[in-house]
Amino acid sequence: MEQTRERLLNTAADMFSTQGYAGVSMREIARVMGITQAAIYHHFPSKDALYIAAVTFVFEKQTLEISEQMSAIDSPAERLVLMISAMLEAMEEDPRFRRIYLRELLEGDEQKIAAIAENAFTAFYEPLYQLMGELAPGSDRQLHIFSLAGLIFHHLEARKLAPHLPHANEGKTTIPSLARHITNLFMYGVSS
Repeated sequence: MEQTRERLLNTAADMFSTQGYAGVSMREIARVMGITQAAIYHHFPSKDALYIAAVTFVFEKQTLEISEQMSAIDSPAERLVLMISAMLEAMEEDPRFRRIYLRELLEGDEQKIAAIAENAFTAFYEPLYQLMGELAPGSDRQLHIFSLAGLIFHHLEARKLAPHLPHANEGKTTIPSLARHITNLFMYGVSS
């Protein structure tokens, strides 16, 4: 039963990430999995519930280990370096969350965005909120988190464009290079 649920979450996440929420039907998910729609409804009462569960599953899969590693480090700066590197690696290995996140920001409705924030983000958001307070006391922590997420998401996507631009530097778009660049930019600005 648990294997079916996890397989269902993986399949749904794959489909939602490539086709979007509106482009996926419960009938199509059932067909791809080789099960009945009733079997899906046994696990999830609605398409919305499956969608939120699939997004949460993918995000938690990526962030659970990162949160555990961060909690073992005392230095805020070292936690930031670990978090940036680990997020880049996780989102490179499994781009489903990145696709869904960007699609929802561009196309999503307020209810889905709120549900994703409450269900998928909260557990990882709290340690980041605390970290931002340690790194920059008195600052707008949420704005820092959004800025950092923007750097991470954008750099992963912009790597496709970088080699086609003048002055492209080979090797500057590797995950370790991006992690160093984002960390330095975030901590010290462009003058470093």
